[in-house]
Amino acid sequence: GERRRLVARESACVLAMPCNAGVAVAEGSLGRAESRDAQVVPHHGRPTRGRSVSAAAQRDGQDADAAGRSSGERAWQSPVLAEVSLAGGRRQGGWAGEPLPDSARATVRERLASRIFMSHDNELFMHGRAYAGVLRAPRVTWKSDKPPRKDHGAPPWLTATEFEDIPEVLDAKCEQLAELLRLSRKTVLYTGAGISAAVIGQAALSGQNKVGWKPETTSAKPTMTHRILGLLGQLGAIHSWVQQNHDGLPQKAGYPQEHINEIHGSWFDPSNPVVKYSGTLHERAFPWMEEDAETADLVLVLGTSLGGLNADQVATKAAERSLNHHKKTGSLGTVCINLQQTPEDGKMSLRLFGKSDNVLSLLLQKLGVALPKTCEVRWPAESRALVPYDADGRRLPEGSCDKNMWLDLTGRQKVRITPGHNIQGAQQPQYMHIGAAKATKVDGVLRQAGVGIGSVVKRDESSCSFQLSIEGASMRLGVWWLDAAVRGAVPVLPIVNEKPVFEGQASAKSATPRPRATSCAGRMR
Repeated sequence: GERRRLVARESACVLAMPCNAGVAVAEGSLGRAESRDAQVVPHHGRPTRGRSVSAAAQRDGQDADAAGRSSGERAWQSPVLAEVSLAGGRRQGGWAGEPLPDSARATVRERLASRIFMSHDNELFMHGRAYAGVLRAPRVTWKSDKPPRKDHGAPPWLTATEFEDIPEVLDAKCEQLAELLRLSRKTVLYTGAGISAAVIGQAALSGQNKVGWKPETTSAKPTMTHRILGLLGQLGAIHSWVQQNHDGLPQKAGYPQEHINEIHGSWFDPSNPVVKYSGTLHERAFPWMEEDAETADLVLVLGTSLGGLNADQVATKAAERSLNHHKKTGSLGTVCINLQQTPEDGKMSLRLFGKSDNVLSLLLQKLGVALPKTCEVRWPAESRALVPYDADGRRLPEGSCDKNMWLDLTGRQKVRITPGHNIQGAQQPQYMHIGAAKATKVDGVLRQAGVGIGSVVKRDESSCSFQLSIEGASMRLGVWWLDAAVRGAVPVLPIVNEKPVFEGQASAKSATPRPRATSCAGRMR
């Protein structure tokens, strides 16, 4: 418990055709698209073979085995498991054509191991220890003599001044970052408020966005950065994402829920509310974060000030391993993309300055990937599906003879939070009566303790979520959780129906026809 305490923090179905079905992959870059089977990565980050429910079983309400699960049929056409996915078929040493030679990795590793961490006056400080190119300083786009954040300490040289690499240097850095991504054995994202600032707001001082929060944050749409990272996740270029934000924008952009660790809680996961400074992290989130910190070969940092959070170890430990001369244990280190400098810049393998939308767009070009012009995730209107989970929301093991469960999230359906939630750990006052041992005052009103029973209020297309009322408190569940449930992608669901119905039971509703799709904005497709 104590080691999971937050030392400091920065402040969450059925699917139609995938939004990136038309993605173009250049010859000789990421290689030929391959279909992905039912392999999934659960919350603890280690791949397992998950049981899923076939499309035929969903339509007919029949047993999944009889409907073709054994033939390898994938459960659903899903924006988070598009046919361009290479995650199940990446070649050792790279995605593209012929594997990258061992000599390419050896060259990068030798350069990193021979260059110790740098002070801020080193000529490579604003470029990175692995950088090989023109040494021209980035230009200043906004000058400040104040630290990036008032609530974080900073060395004397660090200010909120913003920089942008000149085109020649940025081009070289993106070329080298593309090579690192191809070489990486496990790439982990570590992101903060900066990548969502344009649509959510931020606490850090910036020349790009005002300090403060925007209205209607739950209805925010993904930025270009989220779209690109979502696509890279589907292509298998990113294996895990440690997300400090609570906004659900990666999932809205199509990034798989099973690969994202919402370390500080989520607006769209009722079992993992936003964690207060005084709270503790979810019992599954902290070990997963530690595992990524210990095993990442390459970490990509975006939009965070690296000001000393517990979770910053994801970035710093990978950088420390890049100093290791041992062939098997040495890493490719950490790459940071930010407008502002951070206290950890001297440890970076590459340091890129600029707006993440622009930098990642150039990176896609270097990888030979074209982002689709339209990449809006489209969700069918259906809110009910067969899922391979038991009555407590635990995933059924492969080969289990237990019946699949109906997860019904249509309006007014009774639901309950599953065991193992972090509602008490999050310490949010409005939820403290849920899972409590005795009655608790909320806003001056005494609330009776409850186990977490409630109902679905409605499906809200503007926020891509189901609005819930749990023990009188308002909560949300992202629509993408229903897709993850159908695929058997996560080990435990946040909610189940209060009295679950299993396939074949007489009380189950008749299966509905294949639904029309709606976008996050609720427009019919």
